[in-house]
Amino acid sequence: MNQTFKAAAVQAAAVYLDLDATIDKTCRLVDEAAANGAKVIAFPEAFVPGYPWWIWLGNADYGMKHYIRLYENSVEIPSKSIRKLSEAAKRNKVYFCVSVTEKDCGSLYLTQLWFNPNGDLIGKHRKLKATNAEKMIWGDGDGSMMPVFETEYGNLGGLQCWEHLIPLNISAMASMNEQVHVASWPTGLPYDGHLFSIEVCEIATKYYAISNQTFCLLASQIWTEEMRDMLGETEYQRNYMKIGYGFAKIIAPNGHVISNTLEHDEEGIVYADIDLKQIIPGKFLIDHAGHYSTPGFLSLTFNKNVHEPVKVIGESKPNVIGYEAIQNS
Repeated sequence: MNQTFKAAAVQAAAVYLDLDATIDKTCRLVDEAAANGAKVIAFPEAFVPGYPWWIWLGNADYGMKHYIRLYENSVEIPSKSIRKLSEAAKRNKVYFCVSVTEKDCGSLYLTQLWFNPNGDLIGKHRKLKATNAEKMIWGDGDGSMMPVFETEYGNLGGLQCWEHLIPLNISAMASMNEQVHVASWPTGLPYDGHLFSIEVCEIATKYYAISNQTFCLLASQIWTEEMRDMLGETEYQRNYMKIGYGFAKIIAPNGHVISNTLEHDEEGIVYADIDLKQIIPGKFLIDHAGHYSTPGFLSLTFNKNVHEPVKVIGESKPNVIGYEAIQNS
């Protein structure tokens, strides 16, 4: 295992609701981070093809045209988009995690996709429960898609947005001895004291780092004039967000920011050198899925089975009989 390496977290906006352009931008950012020495790279929540902000700005009628465009620009597996992401990982010999809106059959899910240096799609994490109005867009994940990957750069995992505020999620990830964590967030809201403000999102991520003794790669989007003009049909909608409000950083297991930082309206990448040995003293003090637990009266059941809404048993025979078969019967 490589005990020390460089990691990166992206602060950038999607090419809003444009799948092909955002995939190309993702690949360019992977190239840039790798050229600067990063071996593990984190992307913001719903980066491909952008976070569905209209759900907070109006009713379903107002948002339907945007939902249709999101649906048409979502990521399918397999697809040309997946192939491009795979090629970016392979040519740069890096691990990266990118959060996408995934289309599976007729539904959409918020999904972190993980690629390894061979270009393999090694797994994915679907957000277990969409937050509030997000339920209008994304379905639920399950424990079968809550992975931690054993790699030469430590045990890699990730969660998205308010999943970091749910204690059971934190305990489930701790049970897999995660060491480097991708914390994917959208843009922070420009209101002091709001539960979606930058301050609260940072606190949640820092708590996660301290509680699980992980390095957290906090990646975030920014709000752009393009998004404002596309979604803002009224004065209220145009002014609900403000330009920028990104907050990417890399946080050590003691809760300290160890990366460079960017202006909140600036696109770019933050970097930090990770030393996995720094986790050991913290684990001496706290491992709440191990020695610092009380399983005699407080425990978590973590079900990693696949939960399917429709279970198909057997295979039906086709009802169509061709002309030749009828003539020969």
